[in-house]
Amino acid sequence: MYFSDTYFHNFRNLRQGRVSWSSGFNLISGPNGAGKTNFIEGLNLISGWGPIESATKISSVPAWGKGSEPKASLWARVQGEESMDLFASISVKCSLKCGEKAIGASAMRAKIPVLTFLSDGMSLIRGSASARRALLDRIGAIISPSYAMRLHDYRKALRQKTVLLRRGRETMAADRVLVQLGSWLWAAREEILKLLSSALESYAELTPCPMELLFTRGGGGTAEGPSEDFKGSLAVKKNRERDLRTPLVGPQRDDVRILCGGINAVLFLSRGQSRRAASALILAASAVVERRIGRKPILIFDELTSELDEEGRNSLVEALLKTDCQVFGASADSLDYKGVSVHRLKDGMFLEQPPVNMY
Repeated sequence: MYFSDTYFHNFRNLRQGRVSWSSGFNLISGPNGAGKTNFIEGLNLISGWGPIESATKISSVPAWGKGSEPKASLWARVQGEESMDLFASISVKCSLKCGEKAIGASAMRAKIPVLTFLSDGMSLIRGSASARRALLDRIGAIISPSYAMRLHDYRKALRQKTVLLRRGRETMAADRVLVQLGSWLWAAREEILKLLSSALESYAELTPCPMELLFTRGGGGTAEGPSEDFKGSLAVKKNRERDLRTPLVGPQRDDVRILCGGINAVLFLSRGQSRRAASALILAASAVVERRIGRKPILIFDELTSELDEEGRNSLVEALLKTDCQVFGASADSLDYKGVSVHRLKDGMFLEQPPVNMY
């Protein structure tokens, strides 16, 4: 699938106007502050994923400044396996429509598979476990209709247990719900990681050596089966949870260990190599999505070439072109590659678009 046209009105610093896009590789080029990240956030919003920073209030999205409307609107036309018009109306909340019908964010995410790689994308390799869990969750939400719903229900039950622990109350009822939902999520994440590991073999050229991905159940380790492990680990850590007044077992504490040559990737890879390795994970995720749902995802990269040398840039661009997915890459660098459509952005305005470089 791909975005063929977009139109943003009163969205952050972007000037309103319709822009047409290549179904292949689109490079958004411009200096810092031009609006590249704002444009990427618009695509993230209209595809059902919300602001790119989870702490961002949706009410801050409409354009800033005296006399500005307190509302923004986005439109996009999608083509490919399906043709549809998408709408987002943003004020104190974001309302989505597909065609003439209102649609929830989770349903929109299922319709438009989008994988976004942000400027802090190296956190997949060098950051906290939450970044790696977020990648598994995004893949899960796209390929399995029930994944996002069960994750939402699990987090709700987890909050309830946390309240009970802080009040010194019994958690048995909450634990029964958490075991059911948490063990399902453990099994689903382990399966996603197997698929991701298999797909990663196709992108070995982006890393100096093959990467190994190992799933670690949060607070688990008492049994092989997810359900038995969850129950057993809860029993082992019950007193410590009561003392600390916080849940110590479950998907909220999961991690993915990434090894290169048997060594922790953080110790093995340079910063540039880490960025290429993180990009390889996103490309592997795109392959998993396509295999499972039969639709090519849209790939979005902020700060596409950050911390990459010429060899790294060439390898990444070549790998992105090979996917045959629509790609949006934002970069302050001026790049010139065959098959890439360059869209120049300055002060929130897209300038005249040159033809795709075919030579």
